[in-house]
Amino acid sequence: MTDPENVGAPGLLRGLRRIDVTALTVNVTIGAGVLAMPAGLAASAGQWSLVVLIAAFVLTALLALSLVEVASRFEVTGGPPIYAADAFGSVAGFSVGWLLGLSRAVSYAAIGQTMLNYLVALVPALDGYWTRLSVLTLFTLLLVAFNIRGVTRGALISNLLIIAKLLPLLPLALAGLWLAGWNDVPSNPPAQPDGITTGLTLALFACFGFEQAGIVAGEMRDPRRDIAPAILTGLAIVCAMYLLLMCAAFALLPDPAASKLPLADAAAVLAGPAGAIVISIAAVFSCAGSMSATMLVAPRLFFALGERGELPRPLAAVHDKHRTPFVSIGFLAVVAWLLAVSGTFEYLISLFVIIRVVTYGSTSAALIRLRLRDGPAPVAVPGGNVIAVAALVCVLAVTLTTSWLAVWHVAIALAVGLVVRAVTRWVSERTVPVRRNTP
Repeated sequence: MTDPENVGAPGLLRGLRRIDVTALTVNVTIGAGVLAMPAGLAASAGQWSLVVLIAAFVLTALLALSLVEVASRFEVTGGPPIYAADAFGSVAGFSVGWLLGLSRAVSYAAIGQTMLNYLVALVPALDGYWTRLSVLTLFTLLLVAFNIRGVTRGALISNLLIIAKLLPLLPLALAGLWLAGWNDVPSNPPAQPDGITTGLTLALFACFGFEQAGIVAGEMRDPRRDIAPAILTGLAIVCAMYLLLMCAAFALLPDPAASKLPLADAAAVLAGPAGAIVISIAAVFSCAGSMSATMLVAPRLFFALGERGELPRPLAAVHDKHRTPFVSIGFLAVVAWLLAVSGTFEYLISLFVIIRVVTYGSTSAALIRLRLRDGPAPVAVPGGNVIAVAALVCVLAVTLTTSWLAVWHVAIALAVGLVVRAVTRWVSERTVPVRRNTP
């Protein structure tokens, strides 16, 4: 009998269960976005706040359904880059993988900044550039150490942190339902000239993260059976929590747009100073959980590219004892740390959203291509072609309305990646031993 722990991508363990991957989806997604969203949407979208949030849910659902079908065709680690490579060739696959990996580093950086803000609110003595930098550095090193020691250990940390983050947020979310906060949406009109698009960018930043199941498929015990339920269940939990927490903030705060820590302030109205402290602690755990899940998942993207010889081969190195991609884990940590100490939150989320909609859009395009070439998928989404086309139209709309500075920087990042790929392949070809015919 084959041990599922020892089957998967070369050198990696199949140790993740459906519940682990569902928790991973929730953990990566519920992070800094939900903490900033009530105030950000109230200030930017005003009376259209809930409409903008629901529009983000719809776009996310279209993209996720495309991923569910395409992911059912594969059982290897990598996710969207693998799908793009199979559908459109190796250059497309590399481009998606490189950008998706960078987007995870960007999200880690943005979430790290929010975590530090809530931590400083709890412990004011930690305020100050060097203190914040030290805390971020120490936490990143701890996550690197845990994830190098094994995928199941990384999943355990992720699962524990999701419990710590959701338990305090759940009563506040239920308060939003009880108080019917959807009746207290801010009355101010959207900010001009781009309040709606700014609000949508923030909402999408909060909603994205559902691709985790596809990325770690090579380390799942039964990916064909578990990917679709993990993605859809995780997204359902995320959307319900977001909607209820928004309603709670609207019902409890007289001016949500003016709040720097909206969920903590809403909890203070509901339960006094103790409530604010509890939610602030939950916010720290929420951010820490998302960063932990990112450290678990994102290095697998660089591992897959290194394994295929499209990034330097050391990124595909697997630890002799723990059988984890330890070099890729370290690489992701360094890039994320540099972004965290150099970029602003607003710029980081713009960068994240444009990268992510492009990479998700590639999977929607792959759905159409693979249906034409290979026929029905093991998990065929009803109306899949229509869903994929609708998703691509939405991706184009978001791209055309986002920050052009972010688009330009994404283009530069992609160009750098393609240069690294070309150099890596050239070096590999030059160092392959030449066989000589012997008499």
